[in-house]
Amino acid sequence: MNPRIIVALAALCTAAFAQDKLLVVHKLDDSFGIYDAASGQLETRIPVGRKPHEFALSSDEKMAFVTNYGLDTWNSAEPGGNTITVIDLLARQAVGEIDMGEFRRPHGIVRGASGRLYVTTDLPAALHIIDAKKRKILYSIKLTSKLPHMVCVSSDERKAWTADAGSGTVTLVDLYYRRQSNTFAVGGAPMGVALSADEKRLFATTLTGNEVIWIDAVANTIRRRLGVPGGPSRLRVSPDGKRLFTSLITSGEVAVLDPQAFLEVKRVAVGQRVEGMTIDPTGKHLYISAQAENHIMKLEIPSLENVQVINAAGKPDPLLIWRAPSQSSK
Repeated sequence: MNPRIIVALAALCTAAFAQDKLLVVHKLDDSFGIYDAASGQLETRIPVGRKPHEFALSSDEKMAFVTNYGLDTWNSAEPGGNTITVIDLLARQAVGEIDMGEFRRPHGIVRGASGRLYVTTDLPAALHIIDAKKRKILYSIKLTSKLPHMVCVSSDERKAWTADAGSGTVTLVDLYYRRQSNTFAVGGAPMGVALSADEKRLFATTLTGNEVIWIDAVANTIRRRLGVPGGPSRLRVSPDGKRLFTSLITSGEVAVLDPQAFLEVKRVAVGQRVEGMTIDPTGKHLYISAQAENHIMKLEIPSLENVQVINAAGKPDPLLIWRAPSQSSK
């Protein structure tokens, strides 16, 4: 065969393998889904623990870590689960679990720049630092707040913030000294936190308070409150830092805020029980899940025009666009 043809075929195969995938946690299906992002077709469904809620990827993006909350809702009194399912994304199968021991209801999870994972648990309330490679808890920092729901971490991994759904607070954790440092009374049921691109502003949602709160992440003070009707839940900052998106779980919409002027500039309808969101690496599209309607909507940025609806398994929530690393690096 002509060498040029061989090279062209190899390039096509590589391109096909490197197609973007949409990773999704299916809460009611107890599974993790890998979808073709272009077609929206489900390619692989991987069983995980009971009532999974959030996930994060390893630094090399070959592994996914799924928190098995064990319950449908955050305001339940039951003990829930205590494991994190580890998924090999290239093999497309679960390969183990991280046992959280006495700590129940793991929920929020993010990866720091070092590759360590930061995970919240409800009972007892704590933030955990996990070695993703060794799959073990390194430190557990107990909190005085109640039901720490979501978490975000500074790029230098010296600070973390939790949105505490049970106590109407946002907690600042000093990761260097591994202790709770400050607590901000924001009210309502905080469900999301996000840092601005320059990490000088922290934004938090209050689901029942119908507000987005701006906290000065340097001076550690609440600066402003913005009324955002509809039950604001998750938050995402656009890659260019010019837009702040919040999912409105009660009204079934997504709202766009100007983070500098701190004003709402637009909102569109998505479906019932809107929550999980992600922005593709190009910053051109927002993906958002409507849990009660089992679909994911792809919206163009900044128009928020609906360009695709992806049918998903039971109660899709957290989302992420993923491009598989090459097989040679496995």
